[in-house]
Amino acid sequence: MTEAVGGQTYRDTENNIATGLRVPQEPDDPDFAEQRNAPYRYLVVTERVAACTFLVGTLGLIILQVVSRYVFNTPFTWTEELARFALLWFTFVSAGFVMARRIHIAVDLLASKLGRKGTIVLDTFALAMVIIASGMMAFAGAEFAAGAARLQAPATSLPMSLVYSSAVAGFALICFHALVHMYLNIRHPELVPDAMENLEREAV
Repeated sequence: MTEAVGGQTYRDTENNIATGLRVPQEPDDPDFAEQRNAPYRYLVVTERVAACTFLVGTLGLIILQVVSRYVFNTPFTWTEELARFALLWFTFVSAGFVMARRIHIAVDLLASKLGRKGTIVLDTFALAMVIIASGMMAFAGAEFAAGAARLQAPATSLPMSLVYSSAVAGFALICFHALVHMYLNIRHPELVPDAMENLEREAV
């Protein structure tokens, strides 16, 4: 464990000087890729805004359904269905954002016992598995969504392909962000925090 000075380790400080970038100290801070690449940063911000929009929209639709049913006694037929669809999109878009910031729940039984190099190798292997799984799910989901193009939701008459596309978008984002992190692990291993520091930061 390196000695900490002013909330940063010496290694973090060295990386900061070498790259000219601010080392993230919280899960909500932009990471190396976001600071280095503006389009990637805009993508992550868009995911975050979209996730918040779907969440607020879901809450608003549920409140509207409750008020219309119990206050005016004339419930809308489309609010419940639309709320379910918004919740689906919120779930999958949020999964992409969480992958971008690497704040998924992590099991550290093995990683906590490895050194820095071992942790990077293990993390890269895990990312490779994520890329394979999410890529397959995105491809299968796209085929399923295309097959449901003629189906319509009963209350809103929205095409079901639009609903199923939420999974395609979510898994595609997960796959893309995993590719970015895998590239950083290989190309910039010095920017990967130590095992326990990384896990503690992701667990906040």
